[in-house]
Amino acid sequence: MRGALAAALLRLASAPRARRFARALQDCRAAQAATLARIVRAAAATDYARQCGLAAADGVAEFRRKVPICTYADIAGWIARQQQQPGRAAIAPGRVRCYEPTSGSGGTVKPIAYNAALLASFRSLFAIWAHDLLSHQLRLRSGRCFISVSPSFGAARGLADDRDYLGRAQRLLAAGFLLTPPQGCSDMTGFRRGLALALLRARDLEVVSIWNPGYLLVVLDEVERREPDLLQQLPALQRRILQNDANPWPQLWPQLQLVSCWTGAAAALPARQLAQRLPQARLQGKGLLATEAPVTLPLCAAGGCVPLLDEVFLEFETADGDCRLLHELDDGGEYALLLTQAGGLLRYRLGDRVRVGGRYLDVPLLEFIGRADAVADLVGEKLDEAFVATVLAEVCAAAGFASLLPLQPEQGRPFYLCLTDVADSGMLADRLDQALRQSLRYAEARALGQLAPVQVFAARNLRERVQAHWLGLGMSWGDIKDRSLLTDLSQAQRLHAALQRDQRSER
Repeated sequence: MRGALAAALLRLASAPRARRFARALQDCRAAQAATLARIVRAAAATDYARQCGLAAADGVAEFRRKVPICTYADIAGWIARQQQQPGRAAIAPGRVRCYEPTSGSGGTVKPIAYNAALLASFRSLFAIWAHDLLSHQLRLRSGRCFISVSPSFGAARGLADDRDYLGRAQRLLAAGFLLTPPQGCSDMTGFRRGLALALLRARDLEVVSIWNPGYLLVVLDEVERREPDLLQQLPALQRRILQNDANPWPQLWPQLQLVSCWTGAAAALPARQLAQRLPQARLQGKGLLATEAPVTLPLCAAGGCVPLLDEVFLEFETADGDCRLLHELDDGGEYALLLTQAGGLLRYRLGDRVRVGGRYLDVPLLEFIGRADAVADLVGEKLDEAFVATVLAEVCAAAGFASLLPLQPEQGRPFYLCLTDVADSGMLADRLDQALRQSLRYAEARALGQLAPVQVFAARNLRERVQAHWLGLGMSWGDIKDRSLLTDLSQAQRLHAALQRDQRSER
């Protein structure tokens, strides 16, 4: 009953924000104009906006004319200036609470300024999402939930953990129902084991909210190995279920109603694997949620993800260089995202691509389809081709050919495969894996077990074999280039399969 009461109070507390969002959805164009006006009024007082000539009263047309499209490299100096002079609004208006690290090209840690307004955007997303689920899907009894928490183990960190994205009222209401992950673990192995035990003991678990489905799959795998020292720490009922059932999860968590995680692009296969193990729960795909800002969220009535159009201002680049507004998008169209948010990022090239997958109240539904830049991203590690080229040059210096492929097998964890013609490749995988850990997110994904270790495919005349593969797909000889990193997952899978067939035919 306590869980049902807390859920009712959370729904009541979230209702005003949900109603404002519902009104904004009625007029997409007006909502985006109002959102931009609010962001511009605050941003106009920053050094960056003044350099652009932006005025507080500027509308959509003036804003797009004055403010250039930018990447992180373009504004890194402005963010560094604000970090060095905390009292000065170099790029982010208002007081900055923290700098949340994100990682993209080259694995370099990129701090994102989190001010009160940007944190309010994240908290708005949670309020709208929670109200929608509690109104249409969830009927909570215990209220027990697990919200993804990734331990830092001394790594760069902004917010203490993912629960800091909740507002004060939300945290107070949820405090007695959140499953607490293990504290004081000095390594990832201990954390995973402690988390597995905490989850197994929560027989009344009803909601799981994680980012990548691989995060939870790793924990399930830990349990399914049924190691004696783990089983001995469990109550008798859970131990008996684990020992007797091939898929124990419906019995271990009989009240589980919802698993929220990424389900698009590279996360699609592990999400399906998670759904197969947890058939008692509804799997809901998260919207596009970046460290830089919340962009979309799922709504039950929409049947997809709607843009958070009263918190962020969005523009969309077409393949031919056109730049459109939200209300100008075509059904089925694919676009690269430009983001303007309340934390000082104006016309920021996010690096993500979306497809319009229908409409809700004439608002385009946006589906994440992958990265727009030369980045491989299986579970959030975001390896950049330039960074990988540097690593391969160091580790595979003797190779005539070396290329890295991201692979997602039907069974097991995703991993990277190094194609090389190095004759002695015995220790190459370990050296590559260690070198790639210079990337913050790759190191986290490996530590969490979301990525399996690097593997090596060594063969003679490998460059010719790869070129023959591309020629067979219709590419012209002059267009074929050596790639340090093949970022397209489907292309990588096909190339790997072709090389395996060649290898089998030679035996």
